[in-house]
Amino acid sequence: MTHEATARAGEMIWMLNTWMRHVTTAADTGGRLAVLEQRFTPAGDPPRHVHANEDEAFYVLDGRLGATIGDDAMVSAGPGELVFLPRGVPHGLHAQTDEVHGLLLLTPAGFERFFAAMGRPAPGSELPEPTTPDVDVVAAAAARYGCTVLPPS
Repeated sequence: MTHEATARAGEMIWMLNTWMRHVTTAADTGGRLAVLEQRFTPAGDPPRHVHANEDEAFYVLDGRLGATIGDDAMVSAGPGELVFLPRGVPHGLHAQTDEVHGLLLLTPAGFERFFAAMGRPAPGSELPEPTTPDVDVVAAAAARYGCTVLPPS
């Protein structure tokens, strides 16, 4: 029996040193859009990766977010600014402040199931105690959702 990860609007999770709240999911939008509220520190920076199926965008509410897009394009965004991360283009995100708070948008929806599969319920809105993720486990789980984790450059 295969377990299919679900994500439900309103659920809060801790996922790889980040706090996330599912604002809306594939189930709410007919698969067109997922939105997650996210808080993370530099300990929650995701590894460089590339999505095969969805575009990502990160709208910054507080803090400063850096992104590497493609081979060398560096962008930085603060409150009220958005970073667009197109599918098929490798990218990495970097907290440039002690904490970044924003909205992660995924279109089409579906990749939020990766977060649900890797996460665990969060008891509130505080950040989890940082741990060192097992990159091989993360990469294998991401691959099931059409995302390739790239080796460090």
